[in-house]
Amino acid sequence: MLVTKKLSRGVLLSKLFWRRFCPNCRKRRKNGANLTEENERKNSSNSRLEKSWKPKKPKKEVLILGKPIKEWAFWIIVAFLASLTIKDIVNLVTEYCKHPKKSDMSVRFNETMKMPNITFCMSREQAWSHFKLNSTENKQLWDKTIATQLANMTKKEDFLSKQWDYRIVMETYNLISTLTSMERETTAHGTVASIEKYNTQTRLEEIRKLSKFWLGEIQKRQVSFEEFVQKVGKETLRRSLQRFQRTTYDEDEVISTQLKITWLSQVQLCFQPTFDEANYKTIDDQGQFFVMSLSHNAENLDGEQIDCMTADFHGRPSSTSRFMGSKGITKDGFTDELCLGMMHETTVDVKARYKMLPNKEEGTACADLEDDNADTEWDCHLRCRLEFVRNLCQCTAPTLSYLIGPDKEEKELKEWPICDYEKCKVDVQGRNYSDEDCTKKCFRSCDQIRYNIDHERKGKSMRPDLTTVVLKWDSFEYLTMEQDWVWSVTTFIAALGGSIGMWLGLSILSLIQGSTYLLTYIEQRVAKRKINKMEENEQETPPSKPPKNQLEDNNNKRKYSKTSTTTSLEENKLAANPFASPFNKKTNQK
Repeated sequence: MLVTKKLSRGVLLSKLFWRRFCPNCRKRRKNGANLTEENERKNSSNSRLEKSWKPKKPKKEVLILGKPIKEWAFWIIVAFLASLTIKDIVNLVTEYCKHPKKSDMSVRFNETMKMPNITFCMSREQAWSHFKLNSTENKQLWDKTIATQLANMTKKEDFLSKQWDYRIVMETYNLISTLTSMERETTAHGTVASIEKYNTQTRLEEIRKLSKFWLGEIQKRQVSFEEFVQKVGKETLRRSLQRFQRTTYDEDEVISTQLKITWLSQVQLCFQPTFDEANYKTIDDQGQFFVMSLSHNAENLDGEQIDCMTADFHGRPSSTSRFMGSKGITKDGFTDELCLGMMHETTVDVKARYKMLPNKEEGTACADLEDDNADTEWDCHLRCRLEFVRNLCQCTAPTLSYLIGPDKEEKELKEWPICDYEKCKVDVQGRNYSDEDCTKKCFRSCDQIRYNIDHERKGKSMRPDLTTVVLKWDSFEYLTMEQDWVWSVTTFIAALGGSIGMWLGLSILSLIQGSTYLLTYIEQRVAKRKINKMEENEQETPPSKPPKNQLEDNNNKRKYSKTSTTTSLEENKLAANPFASPFNKKTNQK
């Protein structure tokens, strides 16, 4: 057994030794190793080829639309929506610049109504019917009676409170009515012509004397011309006015009603009720709210044709003033059927109220007159006449002096005293005077009220010399039409924001971000061009050795410019492109 084992070991060792050192065996072994390596390389290359040629599974997005097509579609949609936004903004701004208006109509139901501004007018003949003229009385006795009474009224309080003799009333009435016809009842050219006649015609000598006398008398007593007019008018009405009362259904309530003269001329005398703050009451019930009774001397008016009285619920100062303002005024809120010796019942209510916006357009021109100090259309015309007379005669027209106001009266009357027309020399020949440049700026009120008036005669009065007028209020319901602007600043900004955000989803914040982004981008582009230009100039110039200090300064400046201009848009937190493409996935995160 031992021999066989040793033999087998020897055989193995001999084989190994032979393979190790035999040249042919070594060559065959080398070729075999090369073949195995080559086979391995072939296998690996085949596996790589199989992997490379293996078809990839395409994404769904690539199958439907490619990335460039989606980006083009995105920008086309953005451009289309931007065009819609610009179109809406242009239309909105264009409409806003036209200042469009809108009108709202509604029916108003009131619990109370305001007292209307009523003006009553009577003829001068009716107002003078109580004056008993003595045709045989000489002028000396007339003047003596006036002088005697004036001697007893040396103070202002006595002059305005004591009752006057009819001679004083008639004389002063004639003076005021003459001045009214010169200053108010004519055109600007007619005023100049009247002043010339006043100075030149001998038949007006008596009026010139009266004017100088009475203007001196009221100046002595420090009485204004407007106070003088009120006193003369009230003294004229004192003998006629029997009842002039604001009434209610409360029998215990007494409302103090005052009288104001609005017009005094050779044709008519006009007046209206006024109330202080404590006695101004609203109309709380339908039915009677005002009553007026006037008496006249039937004997003095026997056989004469007397005009009926008028009532104007718009408060115009006279029945003729509605023809002196704007054209096209209807006969609204006006009745001229209050004839003498009759009982009249006039029922009134508001038909409609129109409140328009102030404008100067033809056909709708009006002004906002809600301010207490604002002139009415009629007062505006008269103020133009006041300025016309001041420029013409360097003085204040007496019947227009009430327009000055108590707070400015003393100062302005020192500069322009009450006119003495004898000192005003004018020339009418070959000249045409006008105040249209001023009156064309006068407009009616934008708050217009239209009244329904139903007048009914109740027959003759129990007394033939008595005329009674009863005013009744009918309905508290009326139609309102109020005009307003379509756009206010707030609504315009809201609509503008809606137009911007409707199609593109923009807002004020996004616009700020977009503008900041654009400015930053432009700033960087400009800075980059400047740097490139500076570098080109440095390359073109030959290098020179600057001083050490200058070199350090240039390096510092260059470093500063580079750091300031290389700031990216992403570093500006406020700057943001509102139209940035959602397909750009590159972001700079810090």
